[in-house]
This record gives sequence, structure tokens and C-alpha cells, in this order.
Amino acid sequence: MKPKELMQENTIGWEPLNWMEEEKLSMPKKLVILTAAPGATVAKTQNPYLPITHKEIVKNHVEAYKAGASVFHVHARDEKGHPTGDPQLHKRIILELKEKCPDAIIDCSFAYPFSEDSVKARLEPICKLDLPIELGTMSAGTMNIMGRWVYINREDYLKAAVKYLQERKIRPTITVYNVKQIEEVKKWAIKTGLVKKPYLNLSLGLFGDPARSDVLKTWLKYLPEECDWVAETAGRNWLPTTIEAILSGGHIMRAGMEDGIYMYPHRDDLIKSSAEAVEKVRKIAEELGLEIATPDEARKILGLI
Repeated sequence: MKPKELMQENTIGWEPLNWMEEEKLSMPKKLVILTAAPGATVAKTQNPYLPITHKEIVKNHVEAYKAGASVFHVHARDEKGHPTGDPQLHKRIILELKEKCPDAIIDCSFAYPFSEDSVKARLEPICKLDLPIELGTMSAGTMNIMGRWVYINREDYLKAAVKYLQERKIRPTITVYNVKQIEEVKKWAIKTGLVKKPYLNLSLGLFGDPARSDVLKTWLKYLPEECDWVAETAGRNWLPTTIEAILSGGHIMRAGMEDGIYMYPHRDDLIKSSAEAVEKVRKIAEELGLEIATPDEARKILGLI
């Protein structure tokens, strides 16, 4: 039989696959983009584009807002460019951000001082200023910081900190660095009734497990049944791991200059601004058919209103 005759015989009775019968997936939540810089791990000598003065920090966040970010994770640096918990400097940054971006969500880092884990030392100095803070980031356990400091976070402090923030209408963002800390959060926060639906910051590539897609997939297996989560990805592999988080159903993404120097894992292109990182994540998400949340939509998604 000739090839042409074979083709005709094999297509007798052919019908197209009825794609209309394929089940359409439900529309995912809009993507909330959080931006952060300068953080506490990168120096200006490593990336000259890193914002460290209060004016640079404000400008960096405002540009990221214009690029699609709706949440600002706020850190501050002192005159020497070192990380600081100075309440007045935080106040200056936060109020300027709210003046320029009134609807943006402020997520304040409550990390300092490392040496003392008490509400009075870490939370009160900034919270008593009555600033428009809606999210408060804290760590979920004790750890070694860059081989230099032991960052203490006892369980009694963690419970007191969560309660303190909740009483002030600030939703705690609980940062975890490994699966053990996720399991511990289930015990001291959820089983005790302190938190019904935690908001977890999955920190990969910093002080715990590396930023890799296989590690992220493992962590996701251990998350509480009810929780919000954001992937905080650090180091060279931040972008692929962040995209993996989106593909894994994450609806809160983090992009900025806080814990990364390079844009790509295989090249030495410096991240020049948080806006650049936000635009990269936003464009990829939009190519996947996702929509980006406005600040007010982000508030609803995060349970802030």
C-alpha cells in the first residue's frame, strides 16, 4: 500500500478531540506582590544599587509600588549602612511611604535586638508610635545568624509577640527556616488556639534550607491545612524558586533586593532596583495568565479587612 493510501485509511472516521469536555481549572486568587529592601544581609559594597539611606529606601519602595507591588516589607539602616531597629528611623520611612503611596500595606520587621527576645525590647519601641503597620514580621525559632550571633526566639516570646501584634490589629507574619519550625508553629500557635489561620513566611536560602524547587515542594507538604504563605527566596536562585512558588499555587510573592544580589542564578547581572525584580516576577506571572492584586485586593486576600 502506498503512503498516500495508508494516510487516507488511517484518517477514516477521524474526529477532533473534544476539548470542551476538558475540565477548566478554577480561577486562582490574584497575585499579591511584596517588595523588600535593604534587609539585613546585603552590603552596598556587594551591590552599589542597594538603597540604605532613608531617602533611597523610600524611593526604592515607591518605584516597586509603581511596578506592581502592594506590600512594603520595611527595614532600616543607620548612618554607617548597618541594619538598625531605630524606631524613629522606621517612623520616618513608614510615614513617607504612606504619604507617597497611601494605599500600600506596611509590613514591619520586628527583629531587633537579636540578644533579647521580649515584647518590650522588640515590639514596643515601634508599635507605641502608633504607625500604620498592618503586618508584622517575626521569626519562628532560635537560630545561628551568619556564624556570629545566636538569634533567640523562645516559645514564650513567640506566643507573647503574636498576641501583642494581634491585639493591635497587626497580622503576624511568622518566618520559618525549616520544616521543624513549621511543625512547631502548628503546636504553639494553632493547637493552642492562638492563631486560626497563620501567615507563614517561608525563608529559603538564608539561614535555613537552600532556595531550591525540591526543598520548597517538601516544605509545602508540611504546611497547616489553613494558612497563607509567601516564599522569601534568597541568593542566586531566588527567581526560579519564586516562580516555582507561583506554579505551586502561591498567591503572595516576594521580589526585591533584600536578600539577593544577582538577578539570575547563572549570570552576574546585579539587581538594580526592587522595581526591576517586581517587574520580572509580574511579567512572568501575567504570562501564566495570573492577575496582580491591587493594595485593597491584597488586604482582602491577606485577611486585613
